[in-house]
Amino acid sequence: MKHRKRPPSSVNTGFLPAVSAGLMAAGLLSNTGLAQIQNAGELFVAVDATQLAEGPLADIKNSGTLAGFFEATGGAGMIPVIATEGGTKGIRFGGTDFLQLVSAVGGSLVNAPAGLVGDDPSRSIEVWALNPSVSSEETMVSWGKRGGPNGSNISFGYGSSPAFGAVGHWGQPDLGWSNDGGNPEPNKWHHLVYTFDDVTHTTRVYSDGKLANAEILDPGTLSTFEDTPINIATQIEADGTTPTVPLRLSGTIARVRIHDGVLTPAQIANNYNAEKADFVNPQPPPPIVPERLAKGPIHRYTFSEAATTNATGLEFKDSVGTAHGMVLGDGAEFTGARLRLTLGGASATAAYGDLPNGLLSTNGVANGGSGEFSFETWFKITASHTWSRVLDFGSSTSDDGTGEVTGPGGGGTGLDYLAYSAQIGDDVNSRRLELRNEDPAGGGVITSDVPTRTFNTDAQVLVTWKEATGQIAVYENGVQIGGFTTDDKMSDINDVNVWLGRSNWTPDQNTQGEFDEARFYNVALTPGQALGNFLAGPDLLNDHDVAVTIAAQPVNKTVPETLPVTFQVDARGSSPVTFQWLRNGTAITGATSSTYTLDSVSAADNSAAFSVEVSNTVNGTPVKVTSTAATLTVVSDTVTLKHRYSFNETSGTQVTDSVGGANGQTLGGAAFGGGNLTLDGSDGSYVNLPNGIITELGNNATFEIWVTYSSGPDWSRIFDFGISTGGEDVNDGGVDFLFYTPKTGDGFPRFDANFPNGGDTTILNHPGSMPIGEQEHIVITYSSTGNAARLYTNGTLVATATAALPLSALNGTDMNVWLGRSQFADPYFAGKYNEFRMYQGSMTAAQVAASFAAGPENSTPPPIEAPSLGIQFSGANSVVVTWPSDATGFQLEGTTALGPGATWTKIGDGTPVTAGKFQITVPIDLAARFMRLSK
Repeated sequence: MKHRKRPPSSVNTGFLPAVSAGLMAAGLLSNTGLAQIQNAGELFVAVDATQLAEGPLADIKNSGTLAGFFEATGGAGMIPVIATEGGTKGIRFGGTDFLQLVSAVGGSLVNAPAGLVGDDPSRSIEVWALNPSVSSEETMVSWGKRGGPNGSNISFGYGSSPAFGAVGHWGQPDLGWSNDGGNPEPNKWHHLVYTFDDVTHTTRVYSDGKLANAEILDPGTLSTFEDTPINIATQIEADGTTPTVPLRLSGTIARVRIHDGVLTPAQIANNYNAEKADFVNPQPPPPIVPERLAKGPIHRYTFSEAATTNATGLEFKDSVGTAHGMVLGDGAEFTGARLRLTLGGASATAAYGDLPNGLLSTNGVANGGSGEFSFETWFKITASHTWSRVLDFGSSTSDDGTGEVTGPGGGGTGLDYLAYSAQIGDDVNSRRLELRNEDPAGGGVITSDVPTRTFNTDAQVLVTWKEATGQIAVYENGVQIGGFTTDDKMSDINDVNVWLGRSNWTPDQNTQGEFDEARFYNVALTPGQALGNFLAGPDLLNDHDVAVTIAAQPVNKTVPETLPVTFQVDARGSSPVTFQWLRNGTAITGATSSTYTLDSVSAADNSAAFSVEVSNTVNGTPVKVTSTAATLTVVSDTVTLKHRYSFNETSGTQVTDSVGGANGQTLGGAAFGGGNLTLDGSDGSYVNLPNGIITELGNNATFEIWVTYSSGPDWSRIFDFGISTGGEDVNDGGVDFLFYTPKTGDGFPRFDANFPNGGDTTILNHPGSMPIGEQEHIVITYSSTGNAARLYTNGTLVATATAALPLSALNGTDMNVWLGRSQFADPYFAGKYNEFRMYQGSMTAAQVAASFAAGPENSTPPPIEAPSLGIQFSGANSVVVTWPSDATGFQLEGTTALGPGATWTKIGDGTPVTAGKFQITVPIDLAARFMRLSK
């Protein structure tokens, strides 16, 4: 069915008086805010819990036009409570509780009305919520049903999954709060909004008045299932009736509003600002203090077996028990301190660690165990293999029906397991904690997706489970990064395949990586013990006094201005270990962890020395060691315009580079006019620029473009620089490339750098959609020196990512340097190019903003800032003037007076480079002297 047309957006002063009075009575609107809260069309649902008395909540009134009550229909054991979070009351859900809309008379379920269901229904959902610990998918509000077809559900959530953490439409139209994973900050009140616009077919989610993510859908993608009630904190299963058991919210909801129409960005910001004073956040929890282990592991594997390059079929010992393990499959070695899985790949052949059955389930209370469990390892993933695992304890489909697989190969579908992936799909920067209870079927699946930045780096991984609370948590390097609550028990898991580096799903690949140590505990380690173990390191049991030592000192850092820098120390010793960072010998307030970060360095930070005092206590005696000092060198990236294409031609096929002479050629349906180049989107319509001009940019670069998008299919390219599998002039599949697309399959723009040899190095996902028919200014800055990439649109920063590799690592593979064409068999771009520039060097935010303000028609691009000067006294009669060695082509000039008639004379060019800097010693006397860099 088609939904009805929505009325125009309005202000709540236009409500019927009865509705306004109902909202006032419910506490939804204050006397001062009544005229401020805005709605979009009919307000179906208005729920407010901020004025209710604390205690169990059987039901709460709906003051919207659907009327009725939201009732705890699950019965005993599934009733939420009104509780205070910080300074504000709300409905606290514990992961099992939920509410459903029922009629005021008779108590029958009230189905979502016609305006919210059917084909592409316009709608908006507003929720004030607080989630103390976020898992992959947690439901705030829903109707429709799970199970398909795609687009049959609407679940508005507070989860971390990049695929479905914010919106569960079911299938491809799902959406995360961020395309890179993550969520609104935990344990704080947030105003969260979902809208779907039936005109542009765009899903949008907002957090605290600002757009967080968006997705453009094809018409007809959504067909929300009818005849289901509106739910709070749960979803509905595929039968259209049963409330979903997992995926319920473990958090607090204070207010809910559901509108028939689409709230505008201005209305959303208005409503957030009108209400934010009502929400007082909880005090942040006290910092976690490292704790000593109260009880050691019951199984411990140090992998200290004799070194060998072929460990296949060899045993690795349990040093505190008898649960010895075995290396199975090809491509493994013992180093004398580690088990190294050297190949990874197919589960039919690749090596993994096989441990005895039951190491998880025996801890269950039903099996006579403690009801608590922890697994801890020090692990490093060294290469990408799809869905590879750190650990997987469970069962798989097997010929004999037991679920056990006794060697490489065999098995099939994962049934039961507790698993932690080394990566999600092909993404090595994210991992999934998952519990599956389907052996026998019916227990369900629950997941928590987490971002991680530990690829090719040693990391402590800890997974804990406490049956009494149902809490399963995952930690990396002493910090909890994910988790969820379950009513499953350890005894429910048929853990006949207890594996390191292998999945219970046969199609998943085995891990390529290293295990330094692995431990099993029959207790759930506390956050303090997790941190204490991390600080103690893999070779020391954190259960007795050991004097603190520094295993790895802070290292010198060189960082461009405006970028962040982090100093780190690796300290080992018994807990508690404390840290105090020093700058030039003076303690830094609040800098009391093993790392210290400056969010944005400036010239004033140049040459600052950072050290750290690390302390603990041994047999009652304080021990303190101080690290060596790491020096911060701040460089000002010299930004030089290398290529400029203004598209001012009126005929022909040449595109002129007015700066670097790297002229290009138009092909196919390309036309000049009005200072623009228009590509019509037909096959063969693009611009071919000269080979190698990206490699030549070196370490750092900036790509700047003014472009107008005319819409079109997914995955067209504004630019794509690299090489395909077929080589030059062929687009049969990218190998090495940098591209910017106006619309991925999820409808959002993306910059992707994939090199060398086909390895993803940087992805910048734009949180919104690219405007159609409107010129947009796009800047991508790429700094391998600062390991940072940034995406700006219309002068505003919208995304950041790491950028470790220099563009010179392309090493000449940029043989297809194209505007409007992809290295893959993707559609061609349709739109207009006004100007395209390439710079050597990474622009600062101020430089980007200045260039945007100046616009594309400037005959001369805005000047780029000169690098900063460093000046130090050298004795009594001279100063030493320095500037960064990568700021080439400058000379130092001096004058004795400033003003229009000032005469500047050359002092020198600072060569040769001394100690990594251009340097000049300048004599001084009593007369004033002013100096500058000139180029």
